[in-house]
Amino acid sequence: MAILFAVLAAASYGVSDFVGGLASRRAFALSVLLLSYPAGAVLMALLLPLYGGPISANTLAWSVAGGAAGLTGVSLMYSALAQAPMNIISPVTAVLSAVVPVFAGLVIGERPHLLAWSGIGLGLVAVVLISRPPDDHPHGPIGWKPLVMAVVAGVGFGSYFVCLARADQDSGLWPVVISRVTSSVLVVPLAVVAHRFVRVPRPVIGLALVAGVLDACANVAFLLASRHGLLSLSGVITALYPAGTVALAVVLLKERTGRVQRVGLGLAVVAVVLLTR
Repeated sequence: MAILFAVLAAASYGVSDFVGGLASRRAFALSVLLLSYPAGAVLMALLLPLYGGPISANTLAWSVAGGAAGLTGVSLMYSALAQAPMNIISPVTAVLSAVVPVFAGLVIGERPHLLAWSGIGLGLVAVVLISRPPDDHPHGPIGWKPLVMAVVAGVGFGSYFVCLARADQDSGLWPVVISRVTSSVLVVPLAVVAHRFVRVPRPVIGLALVAGVLDACANVAFLLASRHGLLSLSGVITALYPAGTVALAVVLLKERTGRVQRVGLGLAVVAVVLLTR
């Protein structure tokens, strides 16, 4: 069951990122999140009777922190996906989201083994290679701004996963529900400050809702996978979600990758595997 849940999480994350990024190319990222986050929160809440549990102060605190970190990650990633090719932004974000938990473990006293340190090194090299598109790339040179957004987004996602792991193991789906409700609330003042309360085209509304539902399914599936089997195995499978985003971008958006980028993508896959061993 753990493998099945992890595969579902990876597939859902990959498609959700593609759909959310596509919506953000037609509307502001915060406008998309104003629709997608509440949709995801409702779906998660409906699943609570199937997998509930007690809510301690520890679970509440880490879940709220996770909601803030997740909002940071998604908003920046959607903005980056709207400015640069998805087959670059998604893998960069994935590598950083895998690196952060390793360093978080260092802070609390864990000591990564040699494979994990090798993964960190390969991940950094992969980020550099992936960010170098071919000279004839139709999108032209990739600016530093979307790449910085992708890196910070990866840190946000990694922090979100750390927060979920710190919540009580018997808390059921409450960590993902509380974190999503927190994100849904926090995105409102951000939209007000950024003046992103604008009318969204009808097709974008549909894309935003689909992205929200898929992202909610991915979060629930990852939580279930980590609690029904080995976290390392679940992490390896889930962290490969960019494969779906990149495949959809290549097939539907006709995005191309250069030889150097393909090497970087391969190193990113190896890095993620090493980091979660």
